[in-house]
Amino acid sequence: MNVLSDIRTDLPTPSLTLDFAVINDHYYRFLEAYPGADVFYAVKANANPDVIQYVVNHGGGLEIASLAELELSLRAGAHGDRIICSNPIKNPLFLRRMAEAGVYAVVVDSTYEVEKVAQHAPGMRVYVRLSVDNTGSVLPLAGKFGVDGVSALQLFEMARDLGLTPIGLSFHVGSQCLNPANWENAIAACGQVWREAEARGFDMHFLDLGGGFPAGHYHDSSIPTIEAIAEVVMPAIRAHIPAELDDLMVVLEPGRGLVGESGLLYTSVVGKALRGTQEWVYLDTGVFNGLMETYEGFPPVVRLLAEDAERRPLRSVTLAGPTCDSCDVVARDIELPELHIDDVLLFLDSGAYVSEYGVAFNGFPIPEVVNLNAGFIASLTPAPANAQAEAVRLIA
Repeated sequence: MNVLSDIRTDLPTPSLTLDFAVINDHYYRFLEAYPGADVFYAVKANANPDVIQYVVNHGGGLEIASLAELELSLRAGAHGDRIICSNPIKNPLFLRRMAEAGVYAVVVDSTYEVEKVAQHAPGMRVYVRLSVDNTGSVLPLAGKFGVDGVSALQLFEMARDLGLTPIGLSFHVGSQCLNPANWENAIAACGQVWREAEARGFDMHFLDLGGGFPAGHYHDSSIPTIEAIAEVVMPAIRAHIPAELDDLMVVLEPGRGLVGESGLLYTSVVGKALRGTQEWVYLDTGVFNGLMETYEGFPPVVRLLAEDAERRPLRSVTLAGPTCDSCDVVARDIELPELHIDDVLLFLDSGAYVSEYGVAFNGFPIPEVVNLNAGFIASLTPAPANAQAEAVRLIA
């Protein structure tokens, strides 16, 4: 499924289109590639109510990180037993509200968190987040969260002593992970802890593979697909986890991997300048109102929307946002066709972490969201197998 089949030329900028045909295609590919696994969409990637509603309507679960995300999930009709929380830091009010809502389980990765969960959500199911290798991920997450195997077992013991119910393990291989072996290595690490936990009398049945599933397959063949990662993951589970697949609750937390490719961000050129030898091009969208991930080092994929794009000479430019902050730089030394004032640029793979990161700094607006193929929100019909579309000629 190729989001470039739905290019719009009638939208004001900045605008963000979300193609639900693409989301639908990815959702059912996850289900097919990981038979028996549960998709718990990572709401933090894009908390658009229609995206959440799509997942709920199609029987998926939701992974939440905050009270606001819990309330969004409940308003969409999600039941507590189809909600988990993989954020290792949860305030007392959030914990109490999750207990009231019957949230299935929450993660822990410190003694302080175990104590807090036991106090404010007595009897809650808990799973421990392991620290695993993030090599090969565009945005590594290692360091802030996760524990080693010895500490994980200690947390299991503490949780049980405090009346909680330990059920399994989770990990995160890093955002936009391009190395499928990360999942295999992480699952192997889980297997070692799993065996020892079962020997100590714990009922282990929950394996959360986290997120990290990358976007961008349709324009970069080097990025591993949903299916390519599954070809590594499923044998790894059978090899390292001492349980039959039918007896496991295997959880996937795709965020970017589900919605990233559905989004196209439309932005206009509003200014140009020559700074020394470098040409600067200023857009009506920058790091503050939609493109924060570029500031974190995530490489943007940009296309010029113009009928003569292929005939224009290529230029090396610096793309910047419209604000007066010098940090508002989207990309340096990026090669694009010669750009003019009022030209429209498309940022591909913008379905995740655009609206969520965006703020109206300096009064510049967050991109307006436009839903495409919204019929898929309520429909339970999978995308047709031959839904692959070709990019239109307007894209250079």
